[in-house]
Amino acid sequence: MTYRVVQWSTGNVGRNALIGIDAHPELELAGVWVSNPAKAGKDAGDLAGLDRPLGVTATGDTEELLALRPDCVVYTAMADVRIFEALDDLCRILRSGANVVSSSPVFLQFPDGVAPPEMTGPVREAAAEGNASIFVNGIDPGFANDVLPLALTGISERVDEVRCLEILNYATYDQGTVLFDIMGFGRSLDDTPMLLQPGVLTMAWGSVVRQIAAALDVQLDEIGEWHTRLPAPETFEVSSGTIEKGTAAALRFEVRGL
Repeated sequence: MTYRVVQWSTGNVGRNALIGIDAHPELELAGVWVSNPAKAGKDAGDLAGLDRPLGVTATGDTEELLALRPDCVVYTAMADVRIFEALDDLCRILRSGANVVSSSPVFLQFPDGVAPPEMTGPVREAAAEGNASIFVNGIDPGFANDVLPLALTGISERVDEVRCLEILNYATYDQGTVLFDIMGFGRSLDDTPMLLQPGVLTMAWGSVVRQIAAALDVQLDEIGEWHTRLPAPETFEVSSGTIEKGTAAALRFEVRGL
């Protein structure tokens, strides 16, 4: 059986999703949505960085794509700075009857107890109305700190602590909005970036903390946030721009379920 798929966005994640859709024998690329007018009209193969066309032209027309009645939409559009717009997108897609797999908004990975009902309720209602499903996941939050650690606890006689760590060199991460505006790299250490505003870390990673607790049948007393930042010892360049000496250049944070 072949499933007809629409790819929604062609950024850092979307380009790789396109390549994966094309490579999967049970998936047929039916359409591609783009937010940038300069990408509209281009072949999906060009947008994916492939050396051949895929015969599907990108468009910014939402209704045109949903009229194709795809089996599934792969939603990889940026949601960090447009949460409510992304939720509206997901609701519209689900109401149309298309299933959704997505990398964002991340709190939908395991939303119970993380996001307020006014944010998750419309998504559930839209899915019910369209008789469709939604699956949100990634690597982190996602596979690396939900399925994988739970599989490892399954071979453990006793579990005293579950700790998942991501160690990442963001110098190669070519996404200035996330790097500078959201995470605060290259900014004054006196400024509090969006990511470190109270409750934001829990909104982003609290889902996996609660999921692990639920799977282990553990009742959490609290979820706490902790972070520390370090300044750049010198000025240097990264893929997204310049990190000036003395500005934020390193960040460590934890979301702790106790």
